[in-house]
Amino acid sequence: MMSYVEQKLNRQLNDFERSLFSATYSEHCGYLHSKGLLSTLCREGAVYYKENAGGFKMGRHAILFKMESHNHPCAVEPFNGAATGIGGIVRDVLAMNAEPIALCNSLKFGDNERIKKGVVEGISFYGNCIGLPTVSTEVLYDKSYTYTPLVNVTAIGLAKYEDIVTSSCARPGQKLLLAGSATMKDGMGGAAFASKSLGNQKEDKLSIQIANPFMKKRLIEATLEIFKKKLVRCAQDCGAAGILSSTSEVAFKSGVGVKLELDKVHTADSFITPSEIMLSESQERMLFVLDEKRIKSVKQILDKYRIEYSIIGEVIRQKLYEVYYKGKPIGSIPSEILVTPPEIKIDFSGNLKEFSGEKIKDINCKEIFEQYDSTVGARTMLEPYENPSYNELIIREENTPICIYTFSAINGGTYETLKESVNYISRRGYTPKGITNCLNFPNPEHAPVMLQFKKTIDDINKACREFNFPVCSGNVSFYNETGNYKIKPAASFTLIGVRKT
Repeated sequence: MMSYVEQKLNRQLNDFERSLFSATYSEHCGYLHSKGLLSTLCREGAVYYKENAGGFKMGRHAILFKMESHNHPCAVEPFNGAATGIGGIVRDVLAMNAEPIALCNSLKFGDNERIKKGVVEGISFYGNCIGLPTVSTEVLYDKSYTYTPLVNVTAIGLAKYEDIVTSSCARPGQKLLLAGSATMKDGMGGAAFASKSLGNQKEDKLSIQIANPFMKKRLIEATLEIFKKKLVRCAQDCGAAGILSSTSEVAFKSGVGVKLELDKVHTADSFITPSEIMLSESQERMLFVLDEKRIKSVKQILDKYRIEYSIIGEVIRQKLYEVYYKGKPIGSIPSEILVTPPEIKIDFSGNLKEFSGEKIKDINCKEIFEQYDSTVGARTMLEPYENPSYNELIIREENTPICIYTFSAINGGTYETLKESVNYISRRGYTPKGITNCLNFPNPEHAPVMLQFKKTIDDINKACREFNFPVCSGNVSFYNETGNYKIKPAASFTLIGVRKT
């Protein structure tokens, strides 16, 4: 039910403002069906789980990690869909001043060799180019994933705990600096595209971002140097909904407002419109919030790495999201309303008769995992041949190894799967410290999908309480279906443990 203020806004919005709401009120950005249930997840022991990536403390450091999906883009354009999935998840840990140290992936394919080949090549290309090892790989087969593959990827980062950067400490008067690739029309409407069933793939290709790992490598190095010198107050990557999501999240989390000047954004298209600038999901971009006196020092670092940048606005005291173009106001919305979709009615009807867990074919062969560099960075302790889904890394900074295990529960059986996985790492001498997940389901508007989703959440909480580990981060992907074909629900996980003492 929409509030009075929201109803009033709805009548008065101009076309530009409506385009903003179309993204922030999408399933992908607003978590319309899942946010209530996600709020019940066990978090005790997790740190920064409300930020870009959560994790757990490890001595003077923290392991920050996050799993996300790029299912829809990979169904349409497998190579760039998978590559930009890696790029996006790396930015999540990078934005918190965590050095990315490893990648994992959980993939589900059906009878489509083009999709499988493109996805694996996209992951391999991007990860290898930016110099990150892929240490844990799961690849499963079922016909239900023929037209709607599941591509869930995890990035793991290491940060000094006292130096972690968040997106929630912006203060009035600070400037907004956008760094990275020029904004283009690629990835237009990506958030809305991921919030519906797959349709016209020719049109959907307009929603796919273009990967640029060589820019990302420079951006990683520049960002870590900027953070090391403590030049910015907070940061946010430009992911789904691009500049809109990054700036509105900073405003809302910090309890402030922002004023944007869109004509100041560095672009690569002279015909790009204000709405396109806001919603473009062009890759390899970071938003920094900093004091004006720090701008010169940040610019020197960005120049050294040949990275473009622009001052696109400032933080304001009023809790408003104000947008200007060539000096003229084109939008003004209360920050909280922009990022807080109204509650929707959720259908928990149906039954769980066929939702009891099942095993499907494992196709994680060496022809797949050998395409990934698993040893770059000199932390990897195991070869992938015994179990490609499992590995161990040495955290030299704490003189302690961690284990990493990526796995899935298909069509239910989540508690049993988590129990087996905890037992697996325990036999190898590790204690579970936390999980990240991606919960992949069909259309949540059709019963019994939300009942199945609730059962999955209940199973996760049961395992967390029993084995004493938190959900540190995660992602939900709905609408994984094409025409009459819908996926078997899959809960994908990366579990991290620390050597028992």
